Amino acid sequence: MEFRLLGTVSVETLTGPLPLGSAKRRSLLAALLLSANTPVSLGRLTECLWDDEPPSQARGVIQGHVSRLRALLAGADAEAYGVKLATLGDAYVLRAPETLLDSQRFEELLMLAREQRGPADAVLMFKEALSLWQGPALSGAFAGPPLRVAAHSLEESRLATVEQLSRAYGALGEHHRAAALLTAETAAHPLRESLAAELMLALFRAGRQSEALDRFHRTRRLLADELGIDPGHELADAYALILRGAPGSTDAPPKSAEASAAAVPPGSGGPPGAEGPSCGGGSPGGTEGPSGGGGPSRVAGGGADAAAPAPPRPPFPAAPPSPAGEPHPVDLLPRAPRGFHGRAAELAALSRSAAGEAPVCLVTGPAGVGKTALALQWAHRNPALFPDGRLFADLRGFSAAGEPALIDVLREFLLALGVSPRRVPESVPAAAALFRSLTARRRLLVVLDNARDSATVRTLLPGGADCVTLVTSRHRLEGLIASDAARPVPLDTLETDRRRG
Repeated sequence: MEFRLLGTVSVETLTGPLPLGSAKRRSLLAALLLSANTPVSLGRLTECLWDDEPPSQARGVIQGHVSRLRALLAGADAEAYGVKLATLGDAYVLRAPETLLDSQRFEELLMLAREQRGPADAVLMFKEALSLWQGPALSGAFAGPPLRVAAHSLEESRLATVEQLSRAYGALGEHHRAAALLTAETAAHPLRESLAAELMLALFRAGRQSEALDRFHRTRRLLADELGIDPGHELADAYALILRGAPGSTDAPPKSAEASAAAVPPGSGGPPGAEGPSCGGGSPGGTEGPSGGGGPSRVAGGGADAAAPAPPRPPFPAAPPSPAGEPHPVDLLPRAPRGFHGRAAELAALSRSAAGEAPVCLVTGPAGVGKTALALQWAHRNPALFPDGRLFADLRGFSAAGEPALIDVLREFLLALGVSPRRVPESVPAAAALFRSLTARRRLLVVLDNARDSATVRTLLPGGADCVTLVTSRHRLEGLIASDAARPVPLDTLETDRRRG
């Protein structure tokens, strides 16, 4: 079951969307979901369902919609998902795990993306977050004043995410992709100056200077015609940087208003084509939003309050280091095999294979030959090599019970590494990116037992150069050998080894 607000308000189930019916009922559901697990008063619901004076029977109408919504949820076995629509005095509360709500998953992915130390992983998470959007927020509902405010806030968050994704593309040198992304958004939001500024810089870095300058002049004319104002600091700074032929770092957000003002000499009048470096039309400083795309822009509607902008921070902060001196590093290894003997040559071969940068060791052999026992014996013999711990997963690649879902394996790894359950991403790409980020500066052993194919293993590879991955499989996994330089350690039966000796 999934509740959707990022597009048409809906409830998706295994058998398809629930037939919610009227826009009023969708409005009721949206209001409850926006305050999930928190009581929403009858008065608040009334404001959401009616734009003007509500009818005298408003209470009865709301009760009818609540009753119908309860029936729909019961028919979809909502309680099995932890979902319940309860009455609390003169209010209603929709209790549901936050992971079932697309807007909550969107915010969670944004938080994770901003914590990534590398732009490639951040791009992956930003794209995953934006993929949750299926259209304008709260579509299909009757948008009373509170819902209009909520929809605007969600859209602002989406646009800020687009801007952050474009900067992540820029940090990777993929300026054409950043420009393509921003071109579509600026067409839909031509008065949003932060979008226009990001697009100008992306075009310039992609070698399209004339298009970048043209974008500035088109936006300047539009601001003057529609709002009677001049370009703000973000747009003016981008223009000045392009004219100087040095658009700054590809991974840094535009400067704040104060920093820009300090950089403009008094009386310089700002860049050509603008009356001043900030804004005109009798509104000095009163329409500037926070810089860097993190909040409302200086656009039509003018509702953003003047506030001191937050100091810019690096878009990809370093991941927190491993806890120093931790007495009990993570350890998911099963116990060491009892009665293990022999295999001295294979154990030595594993030790040789584990040397080097980010090695992947591949123990192969037929069923029952003792691959798992060898891997566990080696892992337990060398704890000092892995001060940050040892992870283990049985991938059941050849079991009749079937393989575990990759997201379940990643979730177990992330929880073992200290990620709180609420912060574990829902999708495999985002969870894998977070796993790589968390292991980037650790010395871990990851044992992947009974792997069936190379693709599964690649998803579970850690990100650190000091990590070792030990894979066991009945197959040789040629793809893993080719793509990740996996080092095979073939295993025969002990009888075969004795005959050879």
